[in-house]
Amino acid sequence: MVADPFGRSIRTSHLRKPFNLPTLNRSEHWLARITRMDLMVIICFIACVCMIFSPFVLSVTMWLIPALGLFAWSPGQVWYHPRLSKRARSLRILDRDQRPFLFLIGLFFLTLLSGFQTEDWPYWWERLRIRLPFLILGISGMLLPALPARRLHAILALLVGFMTLTCIGVGIHYVLNAEQIQASMRMGHSIPVPRNHIRFSMLLAISILGGFELIRTRYQYRWSWERPAQIIASLFLLFMLHFLSVRTGILAFYGGALTIGLWYAFQMRVIWAPVAVVCGFVFLIWSGYHLLPSFKSKIDYMRYDLAMYQQGEGGQYADSGRIVSLQTGWKIFQAHPFIGIGVGNLRKEVNRIFADDYPEFVEPLTPHNQFIYVLAGMGVIGLIAFLMCFYGPFVFHHREPAPLLFGYYGLVSTTFLLEHTIENSIGTGIVIIFLLLLLLRQRLPATI
Repeated sequence: MVADPFGRSIRTSHLRKPFNLPTLNRSEHWLARITRMDLMVIICFIACVCMIFSPFVLSVTMWLIPALGLFAWSPGQVWYHPRLSKRARSLRILDRDQRPFLFLIGLFFLTLLSGFQTEDWPYWWERLRIRLPFLILGISGMLLPALPARRLHAILALLVGFMTLTCIGVGIHYVLNAEQIQASMRMGHSIPVPRNHIRFSMLLAISILGGFELIRTRYQYRWSWERPAQIIASLFLLFMLHFLSVRTGILAFYGGALTIGLWYAFQMRVIWAPVAVVCGFVFLIWSGYHLLPSFKSKIDYMRYDLAMYQQGEGGQYADSGRIVSLQTGWKIFQAHPFIGIGVGNLRKEVNRIFADDYPEFVEPLTPHNQFIYVLAGMGVIGLIAFLMCFYGPFVFHHREPAPLLFGYYGLVSTTFLLEHTIENSIGTGIVIIFLLLLLLRQRLPATI
């Protein structure tokens, strides 16, 4: 007997129980439905957030991903009694299915093998630590099952939503401090964003490609308003990419978009796709220069910087320093063309060349180009091995490459031309986590 809302007693013997699970309460019943792929979505989204806000937590999440591949659990036993997954127990490293991840692991061993030339051991250890995610997540890729399209799209949807909210905050901060920010941009600074503006623009470019992928595949989790929201959010992020005026992010996005356009041109025989991307790039750059004060300030400062460099007075300017860093890397390569000077010795040699040849530059810079960086450190032999390891996963997989995988490789390759992208922890995290997800999506379904 229980009392109803009016205080009257009623019988409960005829009422059904809410759950026909005698050994599980409500919370246990909900937890019992969590799978490793659910946790994969959550962990990867946390990693995306931490790429902007917390490099330490990003490092922690990289150790959680291999744990998802190594362990599994029975239904109803989410938080206890873990067991080795079937893939871990039957792992065959040399199977064709594992080749893409072996190539990723190779990027770690290239730096490891370069240790025989090392004189500056602290710098070499730092390079090895930064490349460690390629080893960890490469092994994770061997252990994890294929990633369903719906899970990948869920991660992209969360990323698009998160970046939209973050960019709204950045825009509000700009409106409240417009005069001060414009004045700083005329001195070569960028619009304030969380942490590093280059890495933020890279993640923003990836988010836009992800948003277009959601639109293309008509992804919908539950509600009818999701598709209009995806279109609005993707266009807003595209506007913010140009508004922030970070060249690395802008060129990276168009590099990825052009690659997707080429994919459509070959697969569907629509030659207008890459042409439309190029025309859109030209139009948006022209309109951005005439309509966006932030973009105009950035372009004008870049032109002024290059003029100072041509006059031999670029010691205090960012773009001049980048150009000199490329010249320095090329000099090191010419002196050590076959196996390079050694990754661990690169910083020491760069400091010496800057001191001898470019004393007007206060801060010596290692080559701001990933390919020249590898050439200087490991020579032609090292560059060939690097290209095989990085682009090998794109070639050795069982499925026809998805357009997003094409676009991602185009995006990252463009950043390689502009930055030494994977020579810092955040850049490495951005590259390897998304590459792991896309390669898992390419994997054929198998026993988990």
